[in-house]
Amino acid sequence: MNYCPHCHSELKENATFCPHCGSDTNTGWSEGAEFADEELPDYDEIVENEFGDDPNSPYKKKKNPAAVIAAVIVALAFIAAMILH
Repeated sequence: MNYCPHCHSELKENATFCPHCGSDTNTGWSEGAEFADEELPDYDEIVENEFGDDPNSPYKKKKNPAAVIAAVIVALAFIAAMILH
């Protein structure tokens, strides 16, 4: 009995692909073949392209000082209400 070099499942004699993981003689049976031609993306480059330093980017959160002050006041009021209740 033969075994798949990728997932080690049993294979029929003269099998050309593994029914369990799908690897075959062209894509996954030679050692390291599953990663040989694959170029992994650069995460930092993707983030820079998507979000960049563009101040007008719709994905960039804009800091609003009034909203921050309002949130602090609401939080303090909530804490005061809990203490005085």
